[in-house]
Amino acid sequence: MWSALLALALAATKAHALLRFPCAQLTVVRSDPLINPGTVGAHLHQVVGGDSFDFSMPNGLDLQAASKCSSCSVLENKSNYWTPTLYYQSPTNGTFTRVAQYSGPLTGNPNAGMVVYYTQIGNVTSFPKGFRMVAGDPFLRSYDASIDDSRSILFRCLQAKDASGNGPDTHNLPTTACPGGIRSQINFPTCWDGKNVDSANHRDHVAYAINASFGNFGNGCPSTHPVTLPLLYLETYWDTTPFNSGWANGKQPFVWSMGDPTGYGYHADYMMGWPEDTLRQAMAQCTDYGGQISSCPVLHARSEQDMNDCAVPPRVDEVVDGWLTELPGCNPVQPGPARATPVSGCGAPTSTEPATKVSFLKAVDGWQAVGCAAEPSGTSLLTGGTTTGGGMTIEKCLNTCATKGFKFAGLKNKNVCSCGSSFDTSKVSSNYACNLVCEGDPSEFCGAANRLAVYNGGVPVSVPPSQSSTVSSPAPTGGQPIAKYGQCGGQGWTGSTTCAAGTTCQKLNDYYSQCL
Repeated sequence: MWSALLALALAATKAHALLRFPCAQLTVVRSDPLINPGTVGAHLHQVVGGDSFDFSMPNGLDLQAASKCSSCSVLENKSNYWTPTLYYQSPTNGTFTRVAQYSGPLTGNPNAGMVVYYTQIGNVTSFPKGFRMVAGDPFLRSYDASIDDSRSILFRCLQAKDASGNGPDTHNLPTTACPGGIRSQINFPTCWDGKNVDSANHRDHVAYAINASFGNFGNGCPSTHPVTLPLLYLETYWDTTPFNSGWANGKQPFVWSMGDPTGYGYHADYMMGWPEDTLRQAMAQCTDYGGQISSCPVLHARSEQDMNDCAVPPRVDEVVDGWLTELPGCNPVQPGPARATPVSGCGAPTSTEPATKVSFLKAVDGWQAVGCAAEPSGTSLLTGGTTTGGGMTIEKCLNTCATKGFKFAGLKNKNVCSCGSSFDTSKVSSNYACNLVCEGDPSEFCGAANRLAVYNGGVPVSVPPSQSSTVSSPAPTGGQPIAKYGQCGGQGWTGSTTCAAGTTCQKLNDYYSQCL
């Protein structure tokens, strides 16, 4: 199983240490503080990691001090990682809709996001504080074996949604429908000049090992960059399966958010946010072949609920979900094979909303947005009945509850509306995230899996100060069945503890139990 999952040749004796951990989605936004600092970014990115991620993140910013939380499962890690997002383009009318992500095998059930690997190959120097770099080239539209960026990327056409990870790899997006979706995979450079934590283009201070490629560690570092770094590797699972019947004339229908239908322009960015000594110790001591954090004596796990709760509302006033006539930003599809060219002046938003003015809850006339409340699976904060599905929107839920004479309305898990005459405001915390897009309106958010977005249509209520995000509600004893490989328990877990038929909830460590 692990030999398939770890596409890099981790069975080689040179691989001395490995960290493998999931990160939930922090935000999806047109921002890139490395390439487009201080402005709205050129194209949409999915971002994971510390919540200090912003449009401007100047050199010297201490992510450990600036971030209050992180969407990654390692408690000590407040780094940021980001990649472009994937869209499906209808072959019928040319419209676009964003492809959902799903969690990687043996990582629990975080909200979207990606899986991060740190691998030690021989003797390495840990990333220093303030370190930044990029991998890939968003303008590439053809494969060139002489270009390191081309060799650092692979896409796996997964044959099933299981832990095997089996499927063929290609440097381009798969040209046949994939039964288990697509896994994008990218390596960062592993050689450093030993002096600069960044460079003007975020590339010159690092280099790939000689003749390195995805799955090949190369033949040592060039003399210009003699210091070996850990191999940082990102993988993301894209659920392309709902579109497997939506191909036409054998043409693959997916396109990256920068208008790339080839895959050759896939790329990623990294900002180091570890305590420097902690990462150094981890790379020296974390030798578990599976990369499990529970086997690493110097690291601690963050609960999956805390990962999901670390989310940031988008600050660019544009719709990125639903069916779109154009990709967000100025990103016409450019299939190549020539390099893509930047496009501007298309009328896409170029301004940002202040962080203090954005929220996952919406201002609705006649209603008070009370806040996001903890509602573990199997419990009900509003007891006046629920309505599910039907293209749920915030307005539809509020109208339903008002029509029935209820004062409070709540939305949960994208499509569930609850009503009630009273509400315990102590369940609300600003540390919680109600960040799942509503089924009926891609511009709105309708709660989350264990979180209820609460609105009040009566006399305004006061909400007590938020508790620390490290204080978690006790785990329920039931709830909706969790699919195989999903999380079913652990310290801080507030989701269901019931596994799907044929699986049982097995404790892997104090922080994580899994349906196996």
